[in-house]
Amino acid sequence: MGRVLAISSQVARGHVGLAATVPALQSLGHEVWALPTVVLASRPGLGRAVKYPLPAPDLAAMLAALQADGCWAALDAVFAGYFPTPQAVVAAAQAIRRAKQTKAEIVVCVDPVLGDADRLYVAPETAVALRDELLPLATLATPNLFELAWLTGRAPGSLTDVPEAARRLRVNTVVVTSAGTTHDTISTILVTADASSAWATPRRAGIPNGAGDLFAGLLLGRILNGEPAVVALANGLSDLDRVLAASEHRSVLQLAPLLVRPC
Repeated sequence: MGRVLAISSQVARGHVGLAATVPALQSLGHEVWALPTVVLASRPGLGRAVKYPLPAPDLAAMLAALQADGCWAALDAVFAGYFPTPQAVVAAAQAIRRAKQTKAEIVVCVDPVLGDADRLYVAPETAVALRDELLPLATLATPNLFELAWLTGRAPGSLTDVPEAARRLRVNTVVVTSAGTTHDTISTILVTADASSAWATPRRAGIPNGAGDLFAGLLLGRILNGEPAVVALANGLSDLDRVLAASEHRSVLQLAPLLVRPC
């Protein structure tokens, strides 16, 4: 079992942000300390857009309290996802730097929640802060193809160009989701300094938001359990597909399949 500090969005209804990442980590046996950067009534597109961001000074104070309580030495990983403002990104980055000073081997997973479908859904200055302040601290990053293109300033021309683009992030391990699609499949690519591998999974119809958040938690959880990255990727994608198969044309992700794992 590992201990993970997860910093991202929280919704009351739906499974996006922490409401997807935390169950994924817990299903793999990990203790999660969930710290919301913003609280929403429902996932985007599901209901009224009522949200309350946690002001950056309050986020910094929460993180400082954890440090004062001696929590950094107990942590095995930090997960960083959605941030509503550049100031919130900076507060998290400063805390992660302090955590790494206490425990150099800590895993830092950055899921750069910036946008999709050729558009940013955070302010450009927030995206810049994540690229410049948070991503350099990562040991594992999980961008989608659009986020990879935005972070590197150049869109890969084809699936074969993705590894070179991913290495420009200068992160030890990068997993690019939605790296390529066909009528029937979606490709995910794992990239390290000297190797890459691509996996194709079924393309499911009518999938609600949150699959990326869920997969990032599954991948991180399996790596913390000692699985090599390529094995964690394959098993995490298998777990994800079981959830997506149960979630087709549903309003929210159906997480029950995580409770029953195949033998």
